[in-house]
Amino acid sequence: MSSRPELMIKWEWEPSGAVRAQEHAATWARIEIWVGSECVTLVEDRESGSSRRSIYCPLYPLAEWIAYNWWFIQSDARPASGLALRWSSDQTQASKLLRRHSIRGSGDGFLWPNLLIVPEGNQTRLAWQRDRSTPTDRVISYLNQGDALADPAAVLRELASVVSEVLTRLAEKGIHDTPLHKEWAAVQQAHPDEVEFCHAAARLGLDPYSEAEPYQESILHASELFSGNLLTDFLDAVDPKGIGTAIAWIESASELIRAGHKRDTKVRDLRRELRRDLNPQSTFPWEVGWAQARRVRRTLEMPDTNAFELKAYISGVEHISADRGLLAAGGPVEQHGPAVVTGQSQPASARRFTLARALWHHLWEEQNTLFLVTTAYTDRQKVERAFAAELLAPAAGVSQVLESDPETATVEDLERVAAAFKVSPLVVRHQLQNQLLSDAA
Repeated sequence: MSSRPELMIKWEWEPSGAVRAQEHAATWARIEIWVGSECVTLVEDRESGSSRRSIYCPLYPLAEWIAYNWWFIQSDARPASGLALRWSSDQTQASKLLRRHSIRGSGDGFLWPNLLIVPEGNQTRLAWQRDRSTPTDRVISYLNQGDALADPAAVLRELASVVSEVLTRLAEKGIHDTPLHKEWAAVQQAHPDEVEFCHAAARLGLDPYSEAEPYQESILHASELFSGNLLTDFLDAVDPKGIGTAIAWIESASELIRAGHKRDTKVRDLRRELRRDLNPQSTFPWEVGWAQARRVRRTLEMPDTNAFELKAYISGVEHISADRGLLAAGGPVEQHGPAVVTGQSQPASARRFTLARALWHHLWEEQNTLFLVTTAYTDRQKVERAFAAELLAPAAGVSQVLESDPETATVEDLERVAAAFKVSPLVVRHQLQNQLLSDAA
C-alpha cells in the first residue's frame, strides 16, 4: 500500500435559520466527510427522494465530541477487538463505543454518520456503517459503509483543525466560555506528565478525568516498572480492576524466565538469518505477518504441508494469570533462550497458537526485551496472529491438504485439515477466509 487514505472533513458556513443555541447558530454548515475517495456523508434525503454528499447541521457538536474524546481516539485500542468480530453485540459496550469512538456520538439532536475512529498502534482504523433502518422522524439516512486504515497523525491533525476552526468561528461571533473552550483548554494545557497519564488511562478504557482517579496509583506503578511496547501491550489488555495482580504475575513470570535453562542455538541462529532482510513489502500488519512466517518456513526448507514442530524452537511453562487478557510472557532470546510463560490453561491447539505468537517476538521483535502476548488487537498483535496462523497452517498447505474447492469446504473438511496441522478449525477457517477465498475473489 503506497499511501493511506486520508480523513477529510470539509464544510461551508451556512445561514442557520431559526436555530436557538448560539453555538449551533454560529457554526451551522454544509458538511462533507470523506475517507480517501469514499464519501461517508452520502445520504438519502427522504423528503426529496434524492441523494447528496453533504449534511446540514452545526459543526460545534462535532468539535465538542472531539475535545471530550481526544484521549480515547488516540489511545483506546480496546474497541479493535470488537471490530475484529464486527461490531459489538453487548449493548452496554456498544453504547460506550458509540459515545467515545463514533462521530455519531456528537449528537445534540443531529444525526451524524456512524464513523468509528479506533487507534490500532501505528495506524488508525476508520470504519463506517450505512443506516439499515432509520426512524420515520429522521429526514436522512446514510448510504455508505466501509473501513480503512489511516495515518494516526494525519487523523489527529484533521480533527484538531475542526476544533480550531470552530473556536475561531465562535470568537468571530463573540461567543466564549463554552464547554468546548474549557475542555480544549484542558487538553492543550496539560503538562507532559499529565498527558502521559491520560494516554495510559485511555488505553485502559478509562476517562482520564472522571474514571481514572481510583486507579492512579496502579497506573503510575505500572509506568515505573514497564516501558515501551511492554507497557502499551499491558495497558491495552489488562483489566483496570486487577492491575496490581497483573503486575505481580508479570514479575513472577519474569523470574521464571530468568531461572530457565539455556536452550540450544536454533532460535538464535534462525533469528540472525532472518534479520538480514527486515524490509516488509506491505504496510498491512496481517500481510507482514504472513510474509514473515513464509520466510521462516522457506529458510528452514519446510514443506507447506508439514505441521510446524514448535517444540524444536520454543516451549512454555504454565503459570496461570488471573487476568484473561494476558496470554503469555516471554524473555530475551539472546540472554535466556526462547523462554515463555503461558498465563492461561488452553487446549493443545490454542496453546500452540499462543506459543507461535511468542515465537514471532523471539524471531522478529526489534529489541530483545520482556514481552507480552495478549488478547488486544493493535497492529503488532495482528502481525503476531497472522504470523502464527501462516507458520502453523500455511495457506498454500491448507489448499493442498483440503483437496477441494475452499468455497465448498465443510466442517468435516476444516476439522481434517486442522488435525493435520495441529491447529484449531478456527485457524483453518480464518486462513480460508483471509487468503484463499479473498484471493479467489
